[in-house]
Amino acid sequence: MTSLAIPSAPSAPSAPAAPALPSSPTRERLRWPDVAKGASILLVVLHHLVVKDYLFLVAPAFTPIADAWHGLSYGLKPVRMPLFFVVSGFFAAGAVARPWRASWRRIVSSYYLYLVWLTVFIGIYAVERDLPANRVTSVADLLGELVWAASSMWFLYALAVYFVIAKVFRPLPPVAVVAAAAVLAASVSWLGIEENNRFSVLLHLVYFLVGAYFPQFWRSLAVRRVSVPALLALTVAYSAAAAFVFAGPLPWSLGAVGASVLGIPLGILLAARWADSRVGEVLAWVGQRTLRVYVLHLVVLVALVQLPIGLGEGGLVSLVATATYPIVMSGVIVAGCFGLHHVLVRLGAGWLFELPRALDRRLAAAASPPVGTGDSAPADRMGRAASEKVPSQSRAGTAE
Repeated sequence: MTSLAIPSAPSAPSAPAAPALPSSPTRERLRWPDVAKGASILLVVLHHLVVKDYLFLVAPAFTPIADAWHGLSYGLKPVRMPLFFVVSGFFAAGAVARPWRASWRRIVSSYYLYLVWLTVFIGIYAVERDLPANRVTSVADLLGELVWAASSMWFLYALAVYFVIAKVFRPLPPVAVVAAAAVLAASVSWLGIEENNRFSVLLHLVYFLVGAYFPQFWRSLAVRRVSVPALLALTVAYSAAAAFVFAGPLPWSLGAVGASVLGIPLGILLAARWADSRVGEVLAWVGQRTLRVYVLHLVVLVALVQLPIGLGEGGLVSLVATATYPIVMSGVIVAGCFGLHHVLVRLGAGWLFELPRALDRRLAAAASPPVGTGDSAPADRMGRAASEKVPSQSRAGTAE
């Protein structure tokens, strides 16, 4: 920009202008991780709608349609939440490499949200007794939930715990840590806890660690140009693996971990391919706002199951309603989540979705290095600043 020069006195020569400091380039947020997160959270909504509502509405004549939706939902299980946690770990990679002082805000935020929504659902499920769910029914249950989540809010608990584990074990060889977590995931079925979400807490640790310890692998995978036939072949291979998981003789956790080896790369390749499309824009928009969908979709679903909805027992209208109900009502639930979030925030209940501002400011201040210490983000094994490797989140905790 040209500025107006002020003439100096004749006897005073002009000093040379100081060179402008180069401004650091603005790092654009990658879109494919948000696309992957958006697709994952929509599949979570679809799954819960199918198993907690839809299957109880379908007339016997349309059981094959219900079985198809049920099979599709369970067939996506080895990729739905694993993909979500890989992306969550990918986003957390830079923060995992930073000092503990800079991490407490993220940890406290995730666990705070877990406590808030655990409390909310204790209240909801105390009133609503019919929806299939893991409920807290005693003080012993509550104490257990504080140290090892079994409820539907296990995801928020896992984000806090996985991040701590990733930081604690970061000095060790990452391949060894991931291998140990993979063995744990594959063997969870032998613990006999598949009926509650503690199973999921153990199973999904490996995916967060893979995302947090190897972000460059996923970044390089996402930029690969894979042909449509190759994607179709990978889709077929994953479908066959998923079918084997549910029909084969292997314990579920072992088969699911194996299927996810195909499913997660497929999910990332598809997310990268869709990233610049209109569908990708929508999925990315949802993917940046997953927290509100995750915590509110069961609230909306609880309200939905109270309505006298019927799909009918015969005729073309009943057939169409039965076939399309999961898609249509999943859209209704997601829209309800965004509407309810807007209302709650306008009513002053923003503390349901983020740390109270006073606590957030204190944690942010504690995370800042003392002035003049020259503290900076530590370098990774390749000698690059960890903060330069992956996009960071604008707020600590469960970033949306």
